Amino acid sequence: MASKGGKKPKSPKKASSVRRGKHRSIRHEAFEERPEDRRPQRHPEEPPKIHLRMISADDALGRLSAQLPAYSRQGIKEILVVHGKGQNSIRGISVLGPLVRQWCDDNPTLVKSWREAPSYWGGSGAIVIILN
Repeated sequence: MASKGGKKPKSPKKASSVRRGKHRSIRHEAFEERPEDRRPQRHPEEPPKIHLRMISADDALGRLSAQLPAYSRQGIKEILVVHGKGQNSIRGISVLGPLVRQWCDDNPTLVKSWREAPSYWGGSGAIVIILN
């Protein structure tokens, strides 16, 4: 049955279709995020960085041998070395990462220890070097 003017009569709208956006129930507990629970974008005490990404292996090792002694003379004990994950290298295998780690092992008079950087400093694409 058509109404005047040839238009179909509108069906009554359901209550759920009228409401748009997120519906929050008072039955669910609210989640309160505290500042100490949030993971920081950058660690506030990030050490000085040496960037080695996108350079040749010889240049990278040259930078390490020049900059690490300079940081040691300044009294800085912790350095972040960003070598990258090797995604742009042949077969996607890191070239600089193993070289930097081996260089650190070969220079015990300068390098006390090293460890992989935390994820918020670069994760497997960086190491933190502790100087003597």
